[in-house]
Amino acid sequence: MPPERHKWPLQLSRRVEAKGRLRLLSALHVGGGVGSTSITDAGVVRHADGRPYVPGSSLKGALRSHVERLCQNDILAEAGASSCLLYPPDENEESWSPTAEECPTLDHVRSNLHGQDVGAPEPTALSQWPEERTDSFLGRLCPTCTLFGSPYLAGKIRVPDLEVDERTYSGEVEIRDGVGIDRDRGRAVDQVKFDYEVVPSDTVFDLSLAADSPDPVELGLLAIAIRELQRGKVAIGGKTSRGLGKCRLEGVEIRDTKLDSMESASAYFKSRAGEDELQTVGTEEFLDECIGALLD
Repeated sequence: MPPERHKWPLQLSRRVEAKGRLRLLSALHVGGGVGSTSITDAGVVRHADGRPYVPGSSLKGALRSHVERLCQNDILAEAGASSCLLYPPDENEESWSPTAEECPTLDHVRSNLHGQDVGAPEPTALSQWPEERTDSFLGRLCPTCTLFGSPYLAGKIRVPDLEVDERTYSGEVEIRDGVGIDRDRGRAVDQVKFDYEVVPSDTVFDLSLAADSPDPVELGLLAIAIRELQRGKVAIGGKTSRGLGKCRLEGVEIRDTKLDSMESASAYFKSRAGEDELQTVGTEEFLDECIGALLD
């Protein structure tokens, strides 16, 4: 019998890893924040040597947001792939239709973001609870929260920063201009001009991610997310409503390691760097199998 979804940190049974190349189909802006050395109003995030990169948190957040929207589909919800919508609008608005209303993460967000007193416990309080009560509470987390993370439980997916493939990067970023718009009059606002940096389109970043102990529902959601990246349906970074951040995942390789026997565990932990390629599975067949197990 597979372990309960929320007990994965104590019962590592499987590790699914994916590697590929994320190619920009349009320019990309991931802001560098305070301390940026850019001469523009908004520089892109860079290493100390000037090379741009994509923070793993940016890609993970974009994937989560995309999966949350997909999980509002009734078919996915009926298959158990539900989502509580991490940042929903006010609950009285007509557009709010979560498929995992009982997920405790939602109450935590209401308490801290919307100021609603719904009795959501602080994450640290769970350590004082009896095991049975904690198991019951964490068992209500939706698959999106157990896969990507919740204030109450670490996510199963890890996404390192994406390093630029220097063969596809000229060493220069583009600078673009923008203006503030008066929404009422439909014209530019006087003296509100700004500029910002973007990484040029066709630049490639190396992507890798890993998921520990995913159950069939979580694995199906992960496979769907990878397929959506392959189709170019997931935008990353800022200013995506202006067309920035379009990308496509290419050359995906997947390694599926089951740690359910002494032999498989020994082979995995003894494997050396550079041997991963010898243990990959058929990518498209694997994704088809995972999505089929969820929906067929």
